[in-house]
Amino acid sequence: MVLKVQSDNPSKAWREVAGDIGIAFVDAVNGFDADRLIGLFADDAHVNDQLRDFWGKEAIGDWIRREIVGEHFRMEVVTARLHFGDLILAAEVDGEFEKTGLPSPLLLNFIFSFFEAKIVRLLVLVTRPGETEPDVRIAGGL
Repeated sequence: MVLKVQSDNPSKAWREVAGDIGIAFVDAVNGFDADRLIGLFADDAHVNDQLRDFWGKEAIGDWIRREIVGEHFRMEVVTARLHFGDLILAAEVDGEFEKTGLPSPLLLNFIFSFFEAKIVRLLVLVTRPGETEPDVRIAGGL
């Protein structure tokens, strides 16, 4: 199921797809609520944020406090998709983080895997149009 959020009501439409944990994640991010965010993850969960791995609740908690809450990270969901048991939220994001070299608007995919009502894996990836050259090829001159 894919739901493209209509621009006149983005705060409600994606919630039809995201489920309780996805909704709680977005609400906690936008509320800068570190404790609530950390509580959504399994003890041995894995987060990969832009090719950086954070394993376990302690490392994930440090990441949340530093890069989500600490940088006033905010997200506005633009699409929500369920795919083979995973939830994929595409969101326009903003905050007080370094934006040099980043596309504007900055769109990220948040790819969630769940087990026993907890987030066990979260992948965070920059979203670009399909015809865009990968950064690796541009940066590496390949």
